[in-house]
Amino acid sequence: MSVESKVFGGAYFPKDKALKKHPDLKPLATAVNAATKAIAEAVIFGKLAAEHPEHIDDYFKVKIWEHHEDLPRPELDVFSSDFFGEHVVWNTNRGEPAAAPQPETDNNETGRTAAGMKIVRNLDQDSRAACLSLFGAVEEITDSQYGQVVDLNNDDDGCFQRELAQAFVKEPRVFALSGERQEELLAWVRKTMKVSTQWPDIKKGITKWIDTPAAKREPVATDIKPDTEASLGGNTPTDRSPDLVHNLATLRLETALGILSAAMDFDIYAIPSEIVRRAKEMESEGRDPRFSAWWNKLRGTPGILDFSRAAIIALIKTAPEDLYLRPVDLRAYINRNLVESNHAKPDQKTIDIACGNIKQETQNDETKPSLPGETLPPAVCPGKAAQLDKELNEAFAQDPTPEKQAGDQPRVENLGGGVFSVDTLINATSSNEVEKQEVPPALNAREIEIAHALNELMSGRTNIGDQDDIENLTATTGKDIEHIFPLLIADITTTEFSLSPYFSDEEVQDVATTILEQWSDDISVRQKIALDAIVEYRRPELPKHVVLDPPTVTAKPTIESEPTPETYSPLSSVTYLQQLTIAALQGLCSNPAYCNQYEELPVMAAGLAHSVINHQEGSCASD
Repeated sequence: MSVESKVFGGAYFPKDKALKKHPDLKPLATAVNAATKAIAEAVIFGKLAAEHPEHIDDYFKVKIWEHHEDLPRPELDVFSSDFFGEHVVWNTNRGEPAAAPQPETDNNETGRTAAGMKIVRNLDQDSRAACLSLFGAVEEITDSQYGQVVDLNNDDDGCFQRELAQAFVKEPRVFALSGERQEELLAWVRKTMKVSTQWPDIKKGITKWIDTPAAKREPVATDIKPDTEASLGGNTPTDRSPDLVHNLATLRLETALGILSAAMDFDIYAIPSEIVRRAKEMESEGRDPRFSAWWNKLRGTPGILDFSRAAIIALIKTAPEDLYLRPVDLRAYINRNLVESNHAKPDQKTIDIACGNIKQETQNDETKPSLPGETLPPAVCPGKAAQLDKELNEAFAQDPTPEKQAGDQPRVENLGGGVFSVDTLINATSSNEVEKQEVPPALNAREIEIAHALNELMSGRTNIGDQDDIENLTATTGKDIEHIFPLLIADITTTEFSLSPYFSDEEVQDVATTILEQWSDDISVRQKIALDAIVEYRRPELPKHVVLDPPTVTAKPTIESEPTPETYSPLSSVTYLQQLTIAALQGLCSNPAYCNQYEELPVMAAGLAHSVINHQEGSCASD
């Protein structure tokens, strides 16, 4: 039995993040003969894997449609990169290609549209809904913004903007509203709906809002106001893409990225997809207390939309870990440290801090009131960075005296048997034989404390092991002490960054020994070993079993004479009468016929007992 083949078309659309790496990437379209849609999908995917194996992950899942005469058709068995363009567009509502609509013209406008701009009203309904969800009531969007629209329509993971767009599609009366009313609706939705709300509930709310007369609607501001009368900003060029519309939605996502950056480092201008996914989950759910605290303060900061992405992420990344628990101190921290002179080109040090290329000292006491005349430069201010570097260089450039002064730490003459010294580590000026020579940054105060604790370990002056044991552990790593020592400091510093309190000297030495015992050249493996070691070290001991001494009796026990067992004579014992009464009462209670005769039961039981005794006495008399 033969199966009739049909013509199926398939289209691959590139992801927005892939276009950033490969700007020349274009949609691919082809047609195949197949019996079913599933077979066509498998055949087209095989063609993509064969012809473009390097771009498999750069495209969304293939879109399949059954071809008919009214549709434009790509070439059979050949991928075409110019199928979609001026004459053919993708119809999201029908899930198939369609002829591109002709732009409307009038007397005032002769169809002139800026190059690279798309008119929103000419797009399909799903794209218009995505535009309204992403950018608000706009009339035109750029090609890059249209790419964001396509990405949102193809997003299978789900987010609030995606749910909102679907709600707009299900309630098409939204598109008949004026731009002003659409903005009012968006403001009402963002105020009343949680970010985890699904489209059916959003659609119900939108329908209720539209059906309510304008005079009876709850008045809602069209934008979130800052803490003062100043504007939120948003019209200043920043370090973000010029085509990206930066608003409260993107700020919310960058706030989540800042929270994640405190625990991991990544390039803020080429964010990995996994980090973006986790950030979207955090801002969509809105249950993380750190995110809620930061978001509530940032969205009310005057001019917040004018600051660069680097400044926002660096601000959150360098904040004390528990600062979000203190709203007043958090507001003071933001006001003091969010300072930036060039929003479009942030200071390189700020970018390095945000990306994790360098570490920023975060041991400021946020609760300590500032003294008169004392002002602290902001953490992301270039002036403070230069001043801090200068102070550190001057402090560590001094030649410490060998004698121990009051309140100072003793000078460490050698480290690891004279092979490595703290002074050398602090004032290291090594260079690499590359085109650009780099000088490693000087150690901060905490890293110096860790170095001293490690020096005690390497010198065998601890209870963990003598110097020979430590040298044997170091030898098993296959690396010199000069190479291992900075790595140990970095591993311990990174591990304790997310813990409280910081490591004691004994904990530093114990963790370092564990790292040496299980040495790995992979930094992530070593830091996991360090984290497991400190968790095991700080695990509370199980409570000891309490052993009680056997009781000692000092008083002489009073020996009571055992009662003489009674002989239950049927003729003279009162106890026997009581036993008979109890037995009679039990028998009467077990009979359902007497279940409700509460007052009569005792009398009847006593009468039965006396009858038994009388009968026995009569029997004895007759005998």
